[in-house]
Amino acid sequence: MDSKNILGIDIGTSNIKIFVGKIGLDGHVTIAGSGQMTTNGFAKGVISNCNLLVKSIEQAVDCAVMATDLSVKDAYIGIGGMELNAVNSIGSIAPSAPSSITIDDVNRVYRAAALVAIPDDHEVLHVLPQKIFVDKQRKNGLPLQEKGSHLEVEAHVVSIPKMTLNDLVREIETLGIHVVSVIANAVAVTEAIIPVPAKNFLVIDIGAGSTELILYQEGHIDFTTALPLGGNYITSDIMRGLAISWEHAEEIKKYYAKLNKQLQGQEIILDCNAYGTTDKHVSYDFLYKIVESRICELVYLMHEHSKIFLAENKIEKIFLTGGCGAMSGFVQSIEATFGIPVQVVIHQELPLEYRSPENAACYGILKYAGKNLPKPQVILESNPWRSLMSKCRNFLKN
Repeated sequence: MDSKNILGIDIGTSNIKIFVGKIGLDGHVTIAGSGQMTTNGFAKGVISNCNLLVKSIEQAVDCAVMATDLSVKDAYIGIGGMELNAVNSIGSIAPSAPSSITIDDVNRVYRAAALVAIPDDHEVLHVLPQKIFVDKQRKNGLPLQEKGSHLEVEAHVVSIPKMTLNDLVREIETLGIHVVSVIANAVAVTEAIIPVPAKNFLVIDIGAGSTELILYQEGHIDFTTALPLGGNYITSDIMRGLAISWEHAEEIKKYYAKLNKQLQGQEIILDCNAYGTTDKHVSYDFLYKIVESRICELVYLMHEHSKIFLAENKIEKIFLTGGCGAMSGFVQSIEATFGIPVQVVIHQELPLEYRSPENAACYGILKYAGKNLPKPQVILESNPWRSLMSKCRNFLKN
């Protein structure tokens, strides 16, 4: 078998997105199909009802599997939002043998960084190394087989409450899906972007109910945070301003995002009617004011939250992902407020129908899976002499 089928499941506050990926032995990802379903039980990055959420996941998985006609049981789950805890931490240990640092020593120093950083009721999702030192000297890469009496790591540690994680995994596995790994969406969207020419960049992932800010520096994630704000605030303003339903307002928001902003000031009237309405002929200028004023407010809050680390770090570019990444107003407002060039993330290597910033996290989940899938074991042909020697070695070890 030269590839493995994997489900990449992006748990968003508005939609559950599923990619069915074929992952080759070299880690290359090919999208075989997709599924999507409205999210229930997950608001502003907090799970409010695990049963409803897993029901939404089940429906999205059914759509994806039927579309591809493939049997897929293994899944990587991406989740973000306010329940995740992300901090920078330092771990230090004495290597088991000063004459040679081993991979076990590296794993121990990572665990030391995690133990310092996370509460007792949390489970570690990622220990992302930033800098590693041997006897106070910084090293490039893992210092395996080097001599040293002191090993230290600076790392970004991401964790999630154990109860949240255990409940989610348990309920998903009742669907007959094996959860290989749960990863933070901040890691997924960054995985979808790198490699890029910029060494230092900021990722802004704007979803419906939450926004992730990820600072990437010199080859590693340096800082992540989540804010309980997103595109739903725009939908809510349209709903109230036009006295329509939420679903109707969401469709108008998507329609507005496709319009040319040069329509402003030309007294253009838009037909915004849907089933059941006949009087929703709206001035473009009125809709522009509703949407753009809220975008400016959201971007202002993002900037206020990130001012400290922006002042301490030179950011070359901002990458914009998430469902709101398709709204040009965000690009213009972020560039004006942050004073940094913005690039909307669209993956040209994906099939045309998937080239949207809202798919960055789901694609990143599969790219992460491609890098971290367990390597298949090589089965050697039967050889009595080799079998005997193996048994002898095992006996001597005991």
